[in-house]
Amino acid sequence: MKKLFALLAAAVALPLALGATGAAAQEKVIRIPFATAFSGPFIQFGERLWRGGLYATEEINAAGGVRNGIKLEFYKIDTRSPETAPFIAEFRRACENKDVPMILANTASTQLFSVYEYAKECNMAIFAPTAGAHWVFPDYGKWIYRFLPTPATVLPVLYTKVREEFKAKTVALSYTLDDQFSFQNLKVAREVLEKQGYQVVADLGTKLKETNFGPQVAEVRAKNPDIVIVSHQPDDGGKFVLQLRERGIKTQIVDAGFTISGADFWKLSNGEARGAVGFTTYASDDPRPIVQAWVKKWQEKTGAKDAAPDAFETATYDAVKVIAEVLNKAKSLERKDIADAFNAVKNFDTVTGTVSWGGAFGEAERNNPTLITIGDNGKLLRWPQK
Repeated sequence: MKKLFALLAAAVALPLALGATGAAAQEKVIRIPFATAFSGPFIQFGERLWRGGLYATEEINAAGGVRNGIKLEFYKIDTRSPETAPFIAEFRRACENKDVPMILANTASTQLFSVYEYAKECNMAIFAPTAGAHWVFPDYGKWIYRFLPTPATVLPVLYTKVREEFKAKTVALSYTLDDQFSFQNLKVAREVLEKQGYQVVADLGTKLKETNFGPQVAEVRAKNPDIVIVSHQPDDGGKFVLQLRERGIKTQIVDAGFTISGADFWKLSNGEARGAVGFTTYASDDPRPIVQAWVKKWQEKTGAKDAAPDAFETATYDAVKVIAEVLNKAKSLERKDIADAFNAVKNFDTVTGTVSWGGAFGEAERNNPTLITIGDNGKLLRWPQK
């Protein structure tokens, strides 16, 4: 399967390709760009997403591929997150090559936002399964599709439950000022908190890749809030929580949207993130067979028997399965037909729940939100615990 997921970072490929000789000459392949961070500070994050996509691709091709026997293959495009210029350049290059059928954009929200204007002219589906910021534009750039639950729909449920479980009234907000993902989700969180009558007693903005959260920690200690709501990239969030705990502050941690469910949150907290609560795509203790099969596969493949995949790797695994469904439903492999086929996806069962698109481009429609807490070894567990 290494051939099917070859490292072709700058490759430009035909969507239907034939091998050179022998039996391979009869094998048809659909090749799709896989854009994420393959260098820079988020390289480990990008490689986890690639791994989740690889596992799904192996399963699809072992079962016969798509469209009655065509193999599915992805190739790497390096977005060099958190920069925006590299992804803009790569997206425009892919857009100009009419043989590229669509793009799987496992990018940060800031990068996805950066190609919005270009997407309106491209006429090519962009599937962005890991962009979790509140959407700031009036539409979805013609054919941009997203996959994660949106903070606007889930935070009212989460913060109501937080009030019930922790009797919380006062809040400290910790967030990243110069990151669209963190800042936009925090904006939604503020609105929900205000509607629900919470009192914000500390407002703690920091910069991306901060290492010293000393002033913010001191403010939390001084104001003594009932909960601390975090809206950071997972690694920054983990470092902040670690510094809270190292200074003896045990305040309950609550998410504003996908901070706590990334593997780096647990890792950078040095295990101190246990008990944080939020919402995400899935819970590893969900008894549904599709969930347990994925967790078991991931554990066997990685050798991490006491851990479980994070939300973003899981979303990418599911995204590849969705792409296979879209390609099977498409009238043809023309760009417009592939884009239109997303809206033919109805009640498709994935690890992250039942997903549909409702006839309009943009956000996936999902079933009930998944509230989670961080358990041992960073596992995402259902919350409140039954």
